[in-house]
Amino acid sequence: MRKVTRKILFLAVCYVVFLSGCMKSNIVKPKEYMEPDFNLYNNIVLDMKQFHTEIDDIYLDEEEYPMASAVDFDLQLDEGFVEITVVVKDDTSAKDTAEYVDAVIKGINDEAATQDYNYGESGENTFGGLFQNNEIRLKIYKETEYKGGKEPMYETTVPKDTYMKFEIKS
Repeated sequence: MRKVTRKILFLAVCYVVFLSGCMKSNIVKPKEYMEPDFNLYNNIVLDMKQFHTEIDDIYLDEEEYPMASAVDFDLQLDEGFVEITVVVKDDTSAKDTAEYVDAVIKGINDEAATQDYNYGESGENTFGGLFQNNEIRLKIYKETEYKGGKEPMYETTVPKDTYMKFEIKS
């Protein structure tokens, strides 16, 4: 029994020695170590494909926003405005529509802030940094009106650096 124990112990030591000799350690100096980038970047170009995908994934989620039908937006930052079109289902109340539109506008800003730190995040009484230098040209449609090419149920322009609650009539 003692010989078997010694043999097993000897094999285990050989195995450990073999493994430690064959493996290259990168614990002290990893081969792909990257330094943090503390540089500040300006004039960041927003990735519009990702931007639209993120907004659609969040604000067209049936469980979170059952009133949602469609969201479209166009950033015209060189011209100082953002066009936003929101389409809600026909049976959506005016109150739910107003709350949803508020969330969508803040979400558009927050996605811009995610891609470019120069934009401040939205808050309870602010649409956020994207809209400090850009007005909002907003159109809200019921689904039937939108599909029929009719006039929006609500249309407004929100001046730069202005927060407002939307008073939508049914």
